[in-house]
Amino acid sequence: MNEKLSRVMVLVVVMLTVMTVVALALVASGLPEDGSPILKKEELTVENMNNATNSSNKTKNIKNIISPAEAQKIAGKYIKEPGATAGIPKWDEKEGEMFYIVPVVINGTNVGEITINAITGENMGGAGGVP
Repeated sequence: MNEKLSRVMVLVVVMLTVMTVVALALVASGLPEDGSPILKKEELTVENMNNATNSSNKTKNIKNIISPAEAQKIAGKYIKEPGATAGIPKWDEKEGEMFYIVPVVINGTNVGEITINAITGENMGGAGGVP
């Protein structure tokens, strides 16, 4: 009986050890428990594949890039039309400059857009507007 008990105890210890290692690995990887992606304001690596002036496809390391939520909040400060809101930003890059295009939305319809610099948060202009 003692031999069976000791085998069971060894198996329990091994299972607990494996579960602990898996839990530590998940915590160390920074993944949320629900598996959803996390947007972090950390170093962003962007491969520039369409740069006509530099065909070597260099990789750029950008620090302190603003998040889509920050771009949306900044764009919202420039919307003056009642009932209009800043929509979900789309990240883009042109001629080495990175920016977000934030749609201006009224009643679910895009009526314009505001371009926000992804590094500085500066309003780079816009297009469209309320008819």
